[in-house]
Amino acid sequence: MRMAVQTDYNFGFSKGVAGGLFDMSHHEVATRQAQGSVKFGLGVVKGTNAGIDVKVPDSAATANDFEGIVVHNSVMAELDMDNNLNIGSKRTVGCLVEGKIWVPVAPDANPTYKGTAYLVKDGEFAGCFTSQSAAYSLYEKTVSGTEGAKEVVADTTTPTDTQIKLSAVTPAVSNYTPAVGDYVVSRQIYGAGLDVGAKFGKSVDSNTGIAVIELK
Repeated sequence: MRMAVQTDYNFGFSKGVAGGLFDMSHHEVATRQAQGSVKFGLGVVKGTNAGIDVKVPDSAATANDFEGIVVHNSVMAELDMDNNLNIGSKRTVGCLVEGKIWVPVAPDANPTYKGTAYLVKDGEFAGCFTSQSAAYSLYEKTVSGTEGAKEVVADTTTPTDTQIKLSAVTPAVSNYTPAVGDYVVSRQIYGAGLDVGAKFGKSVDSNTGIAVIELK
């Protein structure tokens, strides 16, 4: 009879949770109502009824629409069967408008103390924060004939308009290693971020993908 044996243990604890207050220094929380599904730690913008509704930002959002960050446990919520935690529409939530809080960061983020934390306003990472103001794109493998596709060539080759040097295929999607002869296309993950006046704090937890930002 064979039995499974656990050989890898991790006794570490995360530094914080998305939407959790970093410390008990002065902070201000506004009461709002979710318009659509939201999550703890996400930056939200005004909804249909300004001053009442908040929602996850979209491509039409502006910096002036920013309403704050959804505070952890400001409303009771449970994980669903897929281990996702979503706060349903019409639920009352607390939004931090001043203070220090843990937030989820986008894949390209490289938080630095007092560096600007830009709000991602579209794509799958809408509501997260990043250190980059520009749009973020990734190369992914495709087939010849796909619109915008380029053939990967060796770095010693002078590329044509429909080719790209191997070293230039970066960043690429996870689990894909570019190779000469491949065809790749650049796919935008999200557009330019919004400067909502947030600054990164001094703490980052790269294991859980969260960082502290400060709103004033």
